[in-house]
Amino acid sequence: MKVPKPFPDELLLSRLNRYVTMYGVHIGEFTEKAFGRDRVSVHPFLPAGIEQLAALLGENKNRIINEQTLAPLFFLFMSKHATRLKNMMLACEGAKAFRHSQLASFSSRHTLCLKWCPVCAGKELKELGVAYWHRTHQIPGLTACPFHPVLLHRMLLVSRQRVMAGCLPSHTDAVVPAAEVEVRVARFAYELLQLNSRDRGQLDLASAYRHKLTELGFITAHGRVRREGVMKEFMAVSGLYRPAVDTDLPRNDRDYRYFSQLLEPESSHHPFRHLLFSCWLYNQPQDLFKRIHSSSSASDSTRLESSKKLRSIELKCLTLLRESRSLAEIYRITGKSRCYLKRLALLNAIPITTKPRALTEECKQCILRLAHAGVHRKAISKRCSIGIGSVEQVVSSTHGMVERRKLCHWESKRRRCRVKILRYRQSYPKAIRQQIKVQCNAEFFWLYLNDRGWLEAVLPKSKKPIGRIR
Repeated sequence: MKVPKPFPDELLLSRLNRYVTMYGVHIGEFTEKAFGRDRVSVHPFLPAGIEQLAALLGENKNRIINEQTLAPLFFLFMSKHATRLKNMMLACEGAKAFRHSQLASFSSRHTLCLKWCPVCAGKELKELGVAYWHRTHQIPGLTACPFHPVLLHRMLLVSRQRVMAGCLPSHTDAVVPAAEVEVRVARFAYELLQLNSRDRGQLDLASAYRHKLTELGFITAHGRVRREGVMKEFMAVSGLYRPAVDTDLPRNDRDYRYFSQLLEPESSHHPFRHLLFSCWLYNQPQDLFKRIHSSSSASDSTRLESSKKLRSIELKCLTLLRESRSLAEIYRITGKSRCYLKRLALLNAIPITTKPRALTEECKQCILRLAHAGVHRKAISKRCSIGIGSVEQVVSSTHGMVERRKLCHWESKRRRCRVKILRYRQSYPKAIRQQIKVQCNAEFFWLYLNDRGWLEAVLPKSKKPIGRIR
């Protein structure tokens, strides 16, 4: 099958439409041969069945995905779903590929469309004799052409059949200038798509965004984001972007979730949101790729160094404690607080040379007895005349005591829930399961999840539903 070679930045669907237009091929016969069905709905920029089509054309399937679809952009921004999306695109699973692209989760249920630039179409008709669909124009949210500062035209795809003869861009003199920010985002998206088409990797975008925001002074020393400052600067740019049907823009200048969700690791969001935010942060996509690699390696080395430093400080504290140094002296040497040193000594069974006034050895034994019995820490604090923090310190520093108290708490909860169900059954012996579930809702579902065998034994037998008598 001699399908025309792709033009620069041409969509796969555009190649197929050019083929059936030039050779007059019957569409049903072509789709049967290419996709295994005579009627198939080919997605404009995330088509499925590429493995079978590539074998028919004698081309590399990975090259088709990376250079003639928008899959590289989705792989970059949604790395969590990248593998499954690629597998569904290779197989003839268009519905599953659309689901893994997360477009349905981004409120993108509007009618699909194909976009084109009238200036590009006129130039291609003059030089090549035919206009074609550019894949960069199809990026959701883009309203301008990356090659010319004009707005894109749209053609709605209302038909299920997308491989159609003559379905190609048309030349028009209706040219509308685009805003500067729209052209800048479009050029950024084009360069990013070209870069990622050649080399795709697992990139930590959230870390890259945070690193750049730190450089710009939008993140405090404690790691908190100055949301108002970021939103003010960001809205000064994004507020000039023209809204469209598929454009995911901030709702107002208080919509902090718009960018704060992008800072969460392994989160999936609309590709245009990433494009708009990264275009505001970085001048060119190359900086984003460099920053991602450098920041990931730097964060790994920093994390390793910090863990080594903490471990060395802990070993130093243990050495000084075993030498029977005073807590004040160890604090002056290591900078670690008395609470940290006491807990470290308790965990490693090291006697400490202190003169406790309230938390004596007898008091500790009393706390452990009451804690083992399941008494609440507030009641232990009152009975022993010490603070709740001291009680928690003794309990958490004793091996197995936390797990023991969790078990006591679970058994206490189970007893309370059982008693509530049993008392209701005694008060209303003729109550059915639905009434028990409504009146003892919290207890019913806790037992259903944690003690289902006992609950089924106690509940009345379920009755068969009685249908309507005609």
